[in-house]
Amino acid sequence: MRTPFRMIAIDFDGTLLDGTGNVSMRSKLAIHRAVQAGLQVCFATGRNWTESKSIIETVSHFSQAVFVSGAIVMDTLREVTLHRTMMHPALAREVCSVLEQLGHCPLVLQDTATSGGVDYLTTAHREINEAERIWREITRTVVHEVASLSDHPHDHTIRVGIVAAPDEVDRAVNGLTRRFGDRIINHCIHVPAYGVDVMEVFDPAVNKWQGLQHIARIYDIQPQQIVAIGDDVNDLPMLKNAGLGVAMGNAKPLAKAAASRVIGRNDEDGLAIFIEQLLDGKI
Repeated sequence: MRTPFRMIAIDFDGTLLDGTGNVSMRSKLAIHRAVQAGLQVCFATGRNWTESKSIIETVSHFSQAVFVSGAIVMDTLREVTLHRTMMHPALAREVCSVLEQLGHCPLVLQDTATSGGVDYLTTAHREINEAERIWREITRTVVHEVASLSDHPHDHTIRVGIVAAPDEVDRAVNGLTRRFGDRIINHCIHVPAYGVDVMEVFDPAVNKWQGLQHIARIYDIQPQQIVAIGDDVNDLPMLKNAGLGVAMGNAKPLAKAAASRVIGRNDEDGLAIFIEQLLDGKI
């Protein structure tokens, strides 16, 4: 191996996963080859642990990884949380109140270690939309209803979000931006494997790059020694700050603009080909 890099950070949706939500054998083999060559391979995804576990098992690579767009860092082999950044309870209540006023059923992600097996809380007695119905069915998440999330304690809230049609997501984003400004970070993510749009709201300190830094410090890895690969807006901090930011060929324009390099598409083994070239000293 001839490369100055010591860590590869890999997004899931639109990057590791193809358009059908699967991991190709070539990508799996490329990741294992990178690990055998001595590189730290870290997954960095917007998904939570329960939504990610089957993917990690498919790849058969268990190491430290970043979940929930940087809010959670876990040791996936031991299934232990190493770091988490929660929303302030008052802020979470206020965000939920705005979303409820807009007619949405907020989905509140709780810290898995303290949630008693429940992945999400939602507002009771509200009809879910078709996009959320599909998302719940595919992800098989455990959702618990509460009377009103705007009055909930939120002691363990990591993220507040919605799953909805694109125009409804845009309306929610505009409403939250006007109300909160830089008091929050929010992302609008299209999940091609599910065909749905997800809006996520976090504490402003949360991003994938900050999550990766917790792992890099374990191994004394410097920012310039990190390769970050992604395709969407929640990948922007790691694409901008890594020694080599790499956008997929199918990435959103903002991700391509932030990256130093654009590679092949996720449905054409773009990730695997890039890792192979990196390990062969061609990059």
